[in-house]
Amino acid sequence: MDLGTGSVTALEVLARSEGGDVVAEACRDPELDAELAALALRSAARREGLLPLHVNVFAATLAGLGDLAALRRAVRDAGRRPWEVTLDIVPQPGPAPRGALVSAVGALREDGFRICVDGVGAGDPPLLLLADLSPDLLKVDAEVVAGLPHRPAYRAAVAGLRRFCDGVGALLAVEGVETELQYASARAVGAHLAQGHLFAPPARRPAVEVRVPVCPPAAPPAGSGSQGPPVAEFLHPAALLPLSASASQVRALLTGSPEVTGVLLVDPDGVPVRAVDRDRFLLAMSGRYGHALYADRPAVRLADRPRTVRVGATAWEVLDVVAAGDSSRTADDVAVVDEAGRCVGVVRLAEVIRALADSRMDDAPGLDRLARTPRPGAG
Repeated sequence: MDLGTGSVTALEVLARSEGGDVVAEACRDPELDAELAALALRSAARREGLLPLHVNVFAATLAGLGDLAALRRAVRDAGRRPWEVTLDIVPQPGPAPRGALVSAVGALREDGFRICVDGVGAGDPPLLLLADLSPDLLKVDAEVVAGLPHRPAYRAAVAGLRRFCDGVGALLAVEGVETELQYASARAVGAHLAQGHLFAPPARRPAVEVRVPVCPPAAPPAGSGSQGPPVAEFLHPAALLPLSASASQVRALLTGSPEVTGVLLVDPDGVPVRAVDRDRFLLAMSGRYGHALYADRPAVRLADRPRTVRVGATAWEVLDVVAAGDSSRTADDVAVVDEAGRCVGVVRLAEVIRALADSRMDDAPGLDRLARTPRPGAG
C-alpha cells in the first residue's frame, strides 16, 4: 500500500508457506525455488487483475542459476511483461557469491524485471553488495518495523535507509505492519510503501476491501529539499493494452475495472504510444452511433499522445508537463517511464497537487494547516 495515497500498488504472491520442508528444500535446491516462483506467478495471474506482482526468490538461487527461465516462461505465458514483476530477493540462506548475484540481477533488470532487496534488517546483505545491486525497492524486515514505535535507534536506522533510497532512486517499504502505531511510525521515518495484516489479511485471492488507517500527514524526511516529492511516491498500476487493441477491448477493461481512470496503448517493448482517457472514451462510445463507429476498430482512433515523465522526476515536473499540454486534458493520468521508455505506472494530478500544497504549508509555519490562513500572532 502507498503510504502517501492509500492506494494498493502491488501484490506479493507466494507458492510456499513461511516455514516447513518446502522452504528448507528450496533453500538447498535453486531449481525448485525458481519453479516455486513461476508457480506463484501463474496462480496469481489467473486471479489478480491488473496489479503488479512481487515474487520471492532466494539470493542463492539467482547466484546459482544465473537466470530464471521458468519464471520468464510464466510471465510470457500469463501475458504479463517483465516490468510488471518485482523480484523480492531474500538474502537467506547464507551469503551468495557477490559477483554471480550482481551479474544475474543485472541481466534480469536489463530485460525489465524490477529488483527488490527483501528482509533488510534481518540477515542483511553486505553494504557494498546492497550498493552494487542498486535495487528499485528496499523492504525493511517486520522485526525492525515492530520496534519503530518505541526504539529510537530503529527509527534512525530506517530513516538512514530512506536517504540511501533517495540516493539511488529506490522506494522504501516496510513489512509486517500490524498496528496503527507501527503504521504512523513508518510514515514518520519516510517509508513510501507498507504491507501487513493491518491493511488486509493474507488470502488466496486479493482482498476486496483494504483498510487505510486515518493518520495525520507525515512530515517530509530531513534533507528532502524544496524540489517536491518524487513521482515514485504517487505511482498507481497502469492499465496497459497493446497498440493494436480494439475499442471493444478497451471498453471491456474500463467497465470491468471501475478504479481504472485510463488505458495506455503500448508497443511490444512496453513504451506508451497512445493514451485513452476513461471519461472521454466512454462518452464517445455511448454517443449516437458510437458503438457502431468504433467498437471493432483500433482504439487509437479515440486516443491521444501520452504525457510522460521519467521515473526519477519530481512532482513539480509533473505539473510542468501538464501545464505545457492541452488544457482540456489537465485531469488525464501522466505515465511514468523508466530509462528505456517503458511504462512503470501512472500518477494522478489531484494527488500530486495535494502533496505539493501540503509541502508548501510545511514550509510556511506561520500558516494554519486547516484554514490555510495566518495563525493569530504570526508575523
